[in-house]
Amino acid sequence: MRIVLLPLLLLISAVAAQAQYPWPDERPDDRQQAVLNEDGGRAYIVRPSAGPLIGLLKPGAPAVDVQQYSLFLGPGWSDPALRGTEERLGKLLTNIHDHAQLDEIARAGITDLYTPTWTVEKLDVAGNRNIADLEIQSIIREIVRNGTRPAGDAVFIVYLDPGLRSTLGPLQADKHYTSYHGFLNTGGIRIHYAVVPYQSDSQAAYQTALRTLVVAALHSASEDPH
Repeated sequence: MRIVLLPLLLLISAVAAQAQYPWPDERPDDRQQAVLNEDGGRAYIVRPSAGPLIGLLKPGAPAVDVQQYSLFLGPGWSDPALRGTEERLGKLLTNIHDHAQLDEIARAGITDLYTPTWTVEKLDVAGNRNIADLEIQSIIREIVRNGTRPAGDAVFIVYLDPGLRSTLGPLQADKHYTSYHGFLNTGGIRIHYAVVPYQSDSQAAYQTALRTLVVAALHSASEDPH
């Protein structure tokens, strides 16, 4: 009887330990991949995951203050069917409804889900074409020159409409990546931005954008972007 019970007790102990420490060790390399854009600058492709947040953040991590600035780029966002999704995409943290994701966010130190957000549409960009990272950077600089200066910890998320096909150096969206983030300098400040190409599945689009925001915020909190 003791011989039979011993493996069972070991199995129970292993399960209990796993339940106590359910966060797998996702290395930074598993979250993103460094690549180069058209002018040789560094950008980071956000790796997809079946669970956008579970296992990404760790309990006890330093507090991460996430402030979201959103830019809806392209004439397609004037379509009422698309505009209806802007509220959810423009406030990613406040629209988390999955309890597991909410718990993970809180344990990681992201406790304020209601930080101020900022949203603008830029519909006067020519559509139905490729749009490179350097052009997106130029558009962000123009918006900053016109008076919008994101806070130091903010992430500027650019949502592309269905007609704008993102490129990043030789890479193409949908073929090589689903989203990416990077940094640019303008007016004496460093802007952290992310680009999220359009996805027709609204739930997939939300989860992609949410993971992109979290990965970008973690990058800023844990690494020197220089």
